[in-house]
Amino acid sequence: MSGSYDDSMIDVSSDSFWEVGNYKRTVKRVDDGNRLCNDLMNCLHERARIEKSYAQQLTEWGKRWRQLIEKGPQYGSLERAWSALCTEAEKVSELHMEVKASLMGEDYEKLKNWQRDSYHKQMIGGFKETKEAEDGFRKAQKPWAKKLKEVETMKKTYHSACKEEKLAASRETNSKLESNNPEGQKKLQEKVEKCQQEVQKTKERYEKSLEELDKLTPQYMENMEQVFEQWQQFEDKRICFFRELLLEVKQHMDLSTNHRFQTIYHTLEDTISATDAEEDLKWFRSNHGPGMPMNWPQFEDWSIDLNRTLSRREKKKPSEGVTLTGISQTGSDQPVQPAKTSSSLTVPTKTAPVGSNPFEDDEDEEEDMAVEQQTTVNHISVNKDEIKTASSTEKTPDWSDEDTGGNPFSANGDGNPFEDEPATPVVSVPVRALYDYEGQEQDELSFKAGDEFTKIGEEDDQGWCKGRLKGGQTGLYPANYVEDIQ
Repeated sequence: MSGSYDDSMIDVSSDSFWEVGNYKRTVKRVDDGNRLCNDLMNCLHERARIEKSYAQQLTEWGKRWRQLIEKGPQYGSLERAWSALCTEAEKVSELHMEVKASLMGEDYEKLKNWQRDSYHKQMIGGFKETKEAEDGFRKAQKPWAKKLKEVETMKKTYHSACKEEKLAASRETNSKLESNNPEGQKKLQEKVEKCQQEVQKTKERYEKSLEELDKLTPQYMENMEQVFEQWQQFEDKRICFFRELLLEVKQHMDLSTNHRFQTIYHTLEDTISATDAEEDLKWFRSNHGPGMPMNWPQFEDWSIDLNRTLSRREKKKPSEGVTLTGISQTGSDQPVQPAKTSSSLTVPTKTAPVGSNPFEDDEDEEEDMAVEQQTTVNHISVNKDEIKTASSTEKTPDWSDEDTGGNPFSANGDGNPFEDEPATPVVSVPVRALYDYEGQEQDELSFKAGDEFTKIGEEDDQGWCKGRLKGGQTGLYPANYVEDIQ
């Protein structure tokens, strides 16, 4: 029996690999291998993006909190321990950026190159390996499938003959019971005999065809095994490659085995463990407590030379070149710690007047000792009177013995250095207090953190502004204690 091989004509009766056409699952596995390469590359790419995003977030977090810690009230060894968390974030961020670089630069590229070498695209679509697998299985299965088709035909013919024989026998039996027509019964009997002969012939052909199929089966199984083993080896290469690649990915992502990662946390632990409460309290006592130096008031006789010296010293204070690193206030909530250079305020240095007597400096040496001592200390407490005097230096005219109208102690003198500063341009800006502040002088405002009031004067060179509280009280306050309300 001849006929072209056609998979569509075969009724697959089970899910066995040996059934005609069921090798297609093995062929599909070749295509699935290429798709899995793409999936793994996407997986690595997404993880690399996560590593990069995490590293950037760590860096931003560390930078922001380092600034807040430096500007905040924490000090001493505990400040260093807190800042060590920011250092840890920066170091770990670097390691995660290296993980991202390894995933994309090594693992991703390695997988991409292996996929290109293992799966070759065809001009007509699909992959060369897929077509080879399909052709190999089809060739191995074609003889057996052709004989199977013949067996199915013989079986169908035999079953049809059996059906006809059964029908003829039934008719003959009914004829004997219903009529006495001998001629009709004879024809029915001949029909039965003929059908029986046909059944016997179709049965013999069916059995013969089945025997031939059985003879082909061993060769069919051997050929299919060979083709299947070929693509088993192909899949084995992919599985082994994926295993090696995933181990490399694990090595790149496992920071616990990285000695730099371990060093980061050893350093962090050492820094935190080095926190010394006694040292911090001693530092605070020396810089903000009873341990601070003090220029205690001493009795001074009045003289015209003293008046001239005082006036000149008040004029020269802005030119001392003192760097103010903090302004001490009552209470513990201060926006700036003296030890931090980020909040330092430098008083600009100006050249002494041309007409000043260079020999008068010797007379002021003893009285200026406190100011000179403060310039050598890293953390200085400055009162508001000195700042106000510095801001009005250029507006206070010099005076001499002959110029009695400029005497600073004259009630009506035009050169009184204790007069209020000239009016500044009118401003009106709503502000909110960031910290508590208790006024130290009568012309200073007092407020709590969160209070809102109005700034009515621009900030001067020493960092003071003029403001008006909601109750109508006006006065000075440190500009860095408030923020503008947007």
